[in-house]
Amino acid sequence: MIPSKFILFDTEFTAWKGSQERNWSLCWEHRELISISALKVEKKNNTLIILDKFNYYIKPRINTDLSSYIINLTSITQHKINTCGLDFEIVMENFYNFSRNLPLYSYGNDYMVIHENMDLYKIDINSKYRMWCSKFLDIRHIFRSYNIDTSKYSSGTIYKHFSLKSEIKSNVHNSEWDTYSLFLTLKHLLSS
Repeated sequence: MIPSKFILFDTEFTAWKGSQERNWSLCWEHRELISISALKVEKKNNTLIILDKFNYYIKPRINTDLSSYIINLTSITQHKINTCGLDFEIVMENFYNFSRNLPLYSYGNDYMVIHENMDLYKIDINSKYRMWCSKFLDIRHIFRSYNIDTSKYSSGTIYKHFSLKSEIKSNVHNSEWDTYSLFLTLKHLLSS
């Protein structure tokens, strides 16, 4: 069920107060990526090992100034985006190279947001990214196969299903933590 090598990833994207309830339906609202984190993972002897890490901030092109809502939710500041953020195409090229030929698991809609950003920025999805698109999978299917009600959790809280402890300080809605939460949960499932 779980492949021998794979990618776990999570994203954060622009949002405003009420945008989720409106499904980003206002003409100026776009779910532009502002961070992406990933872990390259290998399954060995019923445990998981982190082989490599991927963490980038992304400068939104359209709504360049972050809302106070998303800053408070994610703790990603405008200063962090301005000083550490890279353009979406550069980050996607790096992510493509990091994850090439491996299955990519996220908690729900993260690939849809990547695809939306490709459309928004007019990046040809039929280029080299066409085959890559088929590699994106929803990890909730794996968790559901272990009878976990995924509707009660997010990527950053799924580890709480087993009351797992982490040596890393958790901050939900932080793509790096949320990815690690997925890793902790999968590792626990394999060792059970």
